[in-house]
Amino acid sequence: MPSQEELEELIARVWPKAEALGLDPGYVHFELVDQEFIQLVVAHGGLPLRYGHWSFGQSHKRIKTAYDFRLTQVYELVVHHEPAYAFIDRATSSQEALLIVAHVLAHADFFRHHRGFQFGPPDMINRAARHRRQMDAWRRRYGDEAVDSLLDAAHVLADFTGDSLLLHAIGESPDDVLGMVWRYAPRLDDWEREALMLTWREARYFWPQQVTKIANEGFATFCHNALLRELALDGGEAWETARLNARIVRVTPSQLNPYRIGYLCYRHAYESGGWAAVWQARQVYDDVGLVRAFFSEDLVAEAGLAVFSAAGDPESGRDHPAKVRRQLLQDLDRAGLPRVSVEAIDGPELVLRHHHDGRDLDFQELPWALKQVAERLWKGPVTLLTERQRVRHRVTHDGREWRDEVG
Repeated sequence: MPSQEELEELIARVWPKAEALGLDPGYVHFELVDQEFIQLVVAHGGLPLRYGHWSFGQSHKRIKTAYDFRLTQVYELVVHHEPAYAFIDRATSSQEALLIVAHVLAHADFFRHHRGFQFGPPDMINRAARHRRQMDAWRRRYGDEAVDSLLDAAHVLADFTGDSLLLHAIGESPDDVLGMVWRYAPRLDDWEREALMLTWREARYFWPQQVTKIANEGFATFCHNALLRELALDGGEAWETARLNARIVRVTPSQLNPYRIGYLCYRHAYESGGWAAVWQARQVYDDVGLVRAFFSEDLVAEAGLAVFSAAGDPESGRDHPAKVRRQLLQDLDRAGLPRVSVEAIDGPELVLRHHHDGRDLDFQELPWALKQVAERLWKGPVTLLTERQRVRHRVTHDGREWRDEVG
């Protein structure tokens, strides 16, 4: 368990090697914190001081349960901010912290140089704190039920704020469903519309992180391995960092490990073009682009990937690597989320289209989701055009009644 002074000494060891390697992390504020603090921030999406909502409490419960049963552990959390904030679990050993510091510096470099993070606000922690104060003021004025129900509905659409990583104004594009609702919903009160704007801004902040999980974690893993090779490690440090790295990149059946897949991609980039190829990949690619460019079929077995059946059984004995790679690309597209856009605004009715890619929507959850949007945001009928088992469906909710028309 390192002290803050010992952590500063580790940073002083790693930082010159990081700069010599070519990393440019900028200033990073390092802080040792309890695991509980890290879990709370992760449950809030990675933003300290974010507004309260019951769903964040549910996320915290799942994260804490997984940690208590030793299913997972969050060693660090880097917040995209200027300067970057890095929270490190104070329970880690000094040897483990050496790897974690190297990993953190690579994350900070990724945030500074990847194209997807060039347009976000540099002071998002401060903005999130202001959002929280505003939400608390609305709670005092309009009541918890009014605010929570609005956030429930807004969170349904929070993953649909536009697919582009580039800067765009709210409600400009049909794939920015939340923005279109903000712009055109006919009966929102002023405070409700402003609350949707705050939700949209936070969703846009998170979007690049959602579509660069493999690119970001893989880059940090590749770089921390390169940095550790440059450091004069003693026997204990070499053993502990190797043990932690093995845990980070291990294969777990039926689970996708972004650290391992991303590391293999950047290793392939380095083997094909040296550090210049690594820097370019770090700057340009989201997860789909990185996998398409560097995750060859030869890496499928090394990554421990297989296509699983609906029953959860691996089909690797029958799988061709090309099939696994195609499935991986489909699963990563749009962070695994469905594509939905605004088809039309037909009088009082909002019409959405699900761009079906072979994967059906969950018809158990769909009535509840549409009800939230119809009742609390649009305040009128909302229709979704989709397919289910290759049959066209037109599903509608007006806030009171659900209808499912086939054909």
